[in-house]
Amino acid sequence: MEIVKYEKKGNSNYLIYLSDGRKIKINEEVILKYKLLYKKEIDEFLLSEIIQDNNNYDIYNKCVKYISVRIRSKYEIIEFMKRKGVSIELINEVVDKLIKNKLIDDDIYTKAYIHDKLQFSTMGPNRIKGELEKQGIDNNIISKYIYDIDDKLIDDKINKQINKIIKSTKNKNNIRNKIYMNLTNLGYSYDMIMRNINNYDI
Repeated sequence: MEIVKYEKKGNSNYLIYLSDGRKIKINEEVILKYKLLYKKEIDEFLLSEIIQDNNNYDIYNKCVKYISVRIRSKYEIIEFMKRKGVSIELINEVVDKLIKNKLIDDDIYTKAYIHDKLQFSTMGPNRIKGELEKQGIDNNIISKYIYDIDDKLIDDKINKQINKIIKSTKNKNNIRNKIYMNLTNLGYSYDMIMRNINNYDI
């Protein structure tokens, strides 16, 4: 069969018109790889190979778009592709390519995640660590950054939470225990809590 014409479709894609009436959307990288601009005739075997390769590029580009919304962990990317029914072989291939192109990096993800949770949530280190573990982050990576948090930042967050509870609690009976349980649930350790709660006359 012959390639009759190309039609630009945006997002680096072209619609290829074939002489048998079929129209196939192909990524420009695939077009360049197979030198289709210089080919007039292709057979079914080559067409099948091109379509498969194009599907691979399509999955990769969908992952890139998914990452462009916000930084993603390796685990999130893998789960994203699994939901789309991508084979394990292709998942591994795409992940390797994303890592090579520095589009996913669990070290960078972990540092950013810890920073955001410390700045914009009430979570303490233990809770943050647990959330990262749920996202499939390696414990060695978590340990590199979770224990490097500034003590003053932790104390400021704890004291803010303590003052909030004191102000919002009318019945002061057992308030110390209430504060302790609240901070424990938020992910602060016993030592972190006690070094701050002992500064209050409660």
